[in-house]
Amino acid sequence: MSRNNYNYFGETKTHYKLYKCGKNWAVMGISLFSLGLGMLVTGQTVSADVTATSTSSSAVRTDAISASSSSAAKAETTSASSSSAVKAETTSASSSSAVKAETTSASSSSAVKAETTSASSSSAVEAETTSASSSSAVKAKTTSASSSSAAKAETAAITTAGVANADSQTSAEVTADSTSTSQVVTNNSNNQNNTAQPAGNSTSTTQSTNQANSQISNQGQLNQFATGFVNRAISEGANVDPNNFTQAQIDALNKLEKYSTTKKNTDTTQFTYYQFQQTADKLAEVDPQYAIPYFKADQIQNLPAATAKDGQTGKVANMDIWDSWPVQDPTTGEIANWNGKQLVIAMMGTPNANSNHLYLLYNDYGGDNFAGWKNAGDIFAGYRGDKKTGLEIFGDQEWSGSAYPLDDGSIQLFYTHSKYETKTINHQNHQRIATANLKMKLNADGTISIASVDNDHTLFKGKDNASANGTHYQTFDQWAHNVTMFDGHKEDFGGADNFAMRDPHIVKDSQGNRYLVFEASTGDDDYQSEDQIYDLRNYGGNAKFQLESLFNLINNDYSVKDKVTGKMIKIGRDMRVRASQANAAIGIIKLGGTENNPTVAEVYDPIISAVMVSDEIERPDIVKIGDTYYLFAASRLNRGTNDAAWRKANDKVGDNVVTLGWYSKDLTKGFKPLNGNGVVLTSTVPANWRTATYSYYAVPTRSTDPRFKNTVLITAYMTNRNRVADYRNKDGKAVLDPDFIQENNGEHNSTWAPSFLLRVNPDGTTRVLPYVTNQGVWDFNNATKLNTNIMTAKADEAYLPWEKGVPFDNGSILGSGQDWVDSMPSDPYTPTAPTAPTAPTAPTAPTAPTAPTAPTAPTAPTAPTAPTAPTAPTAPTAPMAPTAPTAPTAPTAPTAPTAPTAPTAPTAPTAPTAPTAPTAPTAPINPSQPTTPTKPVQAGQAAATNFVDQRLPQTGETDQQHMTLSGLLLLAMSSLLGLFGMTKRQRKE
Repeated sequence: MSRNNYNYFGETKTHYKLYKCGKNWAVMGISLFSLGLGMLVTGQTVSADVTATSTSSSAVRTDAISASSSSAAKAETTSASSSSAVKAETTSASSSSAVKAETTSASSSSAVKAETTSASSSSAVEAETTSASSSSAVKAKTTSASSSSAAKAETAAITTAGVANADSQTSAEVTADSTSTSQVVTNNSNNQNNTAQPAGNSTSTTQSTNQANSQISNQGQLNQFATGFVNRAISEGANVDPNNFTQAQIDALNKLEKYSTTKKNTDTTQFTYYQFQQTADKLAEVDPQYAIPYFKADQIQNLPAATAKDGQTGKVANMDIWDSWPVQDPTTGEIANWNGKQLVIAMMGTPNANSNHLYLLYNDYGGDNFAGWKNAGDIFAGYRGDKKTGLEIFGDQEWSGSAYPLDDGSIQLFYTHSKYETKTINHQNHQRIATANLKMKLNADGTISIASVDNDHTLFKGKDNASANGTHYQTFDQWAHNVTMFDGHKEDFGGADNFAMRDPHIVKDSQGNRYLVFEASTGDDDYQSEDQIYDLRNYGGNAKFQLESLFNLINNDYSVKDKVTGKMIKIGRDMRVRASQANAAIGIIKLGGTENNPTVAEVYDPIISAVMVSDEIERPDIVKIGDTYYLFAASRLNRGTNDAAWRKANDKVGDNVVTLGWYSKDLTKGFKPLNGNGVVLTSTVPANWRTATYSYYAVPTRSTDPRFKNTVLITAYMTNRNRVADYRNKDGKAVLDPDFIQENNGEHNSTWAPSFLLRVNPDGTTRVLPYVTNQGVWDFNNATKLNTNIMTAKADEAYLPWEKGVPFDNGSILGSGQDWVDSMPSDPYTPTAPTAPTAPTAPTAPTAPTAPTAPTAPTAPTAPTAPTAPTAPTAPTAPMAPTAPTAPTAPTAPTAPTAPTAPTAPTAPTAPTAPTAPTAPTAPINPSQPTTPTKPVQAGQAAATNFVDQRLPQTGETDQQHMTLSGLLLLAMSSLLGLFGMTKRQRKE
């Protein structure tokens, strides 16, 4: 009985435990069910009109922008990645599907027919595409930079691996109507530049350069510097074929780098080959800006004062007069007033007697009477044979220079002492710069004589150190040595090569420092040699001009046509030799010592160099206007090395003389060419005409007439020496007929020309003005008369009746050794236009318009200033009294209603927040059952409905938000029930 009872209670207990265990499992099940239900609710899929970054695997046709897709699509889409067939207006970065779309694609592995820009593709493409790289066949309109496959496209390609058929920009490889930078590459082994040529009907800016590179590369002999130079020349239009370069041309080009990059003195201004060419061109054009005026030949007179005793022969003769200069203030440049006289020193001598000496001439100060000039005689007569100077009567000459007055009344003369050398026949005219102090005497009859010549000595010979050669300037000993030329022959420099150490011009700066500017030749620092031909800095201009000029200089067969005979004359070798010898310069030294016995204090670098370009730039003189120094110098272009240029000018005009000019604010350096090319004056008539001029010398003007502001007076001698103008044509030959000369008013000797004005503008330009004076005017002042009768606009009046057509030898006039040439017809050289500007002087009448100053009467209207009385209306400011209404600010008392803030106590109703407990009425969720259509969403059937952000009418929440909240609540309740059951069981146990 007891056992039965025991079993009964044990069994009952066991069942009770099983019940409790089952109950726990039921709670756990409910919890899991709630958890699953919550997860199911929160995981519901929603479909709407959206922009998707990831789409389902179903077929989609939407107006969408897709970044990734694995389905077939027909849409206007921008796609970054796709594995489906797409026919869309799409921009695609990556695709593995067939695409027929207006698409911009960066990567594709599918067939594409689209307007596409592609960076990478493995599909077939037929498109207007931009491509850089490709491994596929492309039929497109393409511009390609790199390609490894066949393509037909107008496209720019970057990369592609596919075949395209589309109006697109793709990366496919191209063979098309395109511009390519790498399809065809010409490799120049010298400069290692890979430059493309175009494929198809394309445009290339480097085609000619590529051709040149290819040809030069074929030669394989040009260095990198030469290659670049030739390429530049071709790009600038040089008509050369590098494939046909001779070995001599290649050798010359390869020397350019060595000689064009060596250090040069930057203080020296180079007169370049290009500037020489421009000067010759301006001369041939008879440009009125530079052209010397025409003068009436029948008005020109011999200088009466030139009929005097020749200091060399001791006989009275009608002497020639040529290089001349005034005694002038060395600071201002104005003509000096020496006891009421103006003084001029001139080279004079008997024609055809090799007599070249200095004479002192004088006239009334400020006067312009040509007949008023008197001759004080040969300056150095009676002083030759002096042991101190070593001067000889017949072996020594004095050439041009300058002079200025000293405080003691003496004249300090600087001149060229030229000693005839007899050691070798060609080493003559040993020039050096000399100086002497002239003691002057004013006689009772008003005449002037020279009392004595003191301290006459050589001042400078070019040597500035202890070495045998001159560093800055060439010495006579340097010049005298024979030099081995390019072809191995010994060149005797007694011919074309000039030695120059002459024409000193005195200048004082504002501090009183004295300088001499002179003609010279460059010394060791930049010496004459064939190497100068290979220095591109000597050429100027662009690469085209430099290359063509270089080839002309080194071409021994270079020829020009003779004007008279019609035969071709070889000038190549002559040009090459003279270019190797040319080294003209304008030098400068600073003086020390006393003014009447100066010494050399300092030697400077040349201020102008014409190395390789010209061997003669002479008679420098400086005029200071304002704070700027203007340097002028005369030159004969046939002393230059560009034969073709000066011969063209000589053939056109009949002469080739010019004046060159530069300007600077620093007397010792930094000179710039006037007019940009250096040309200032050009000849206008043949050298054998009566009115031919040379040896131009500029002096400042003293006139206050505004017409002549910023002008200098240009002086010169007229009619070339040795009675050139007296030759006439007899049976085709130029002859001197004494009877004929007497029948035509006697000899026509070199004389002083009429002077004329040159305007010098502050901007560095110049212009010849149509104002001419009498012959022999040096001081242009307010009393100077303009001679309108001596100037003409007709070239036919510029020669004597027998001169036109007379053949003449320029060699006899200029020492150039030219063949006889016919002087030129005059008709083409009539600058009538320049004379017209004289009419503009009439515009001075417009000064009458000063009458308009009468309108100053309108200043009476200042009376209207009386209206300032209306300032009384400031009284209306009294209305400020209305500011009293500010009293209404008292209504600020209504601020007392702030007491209603006490209603803040109603904040106690926050207790109603306890109604949050009604959240337990989640059962009202049942009223939300109308939202259960979310389950159809699970069925995936909502693709055609629009529930985008639809709000529930009960709470205003979205359907999705409510379902998520329900799931969370169920989960929480299940968890609580389970926890409750487990806790209760533990208690009972």
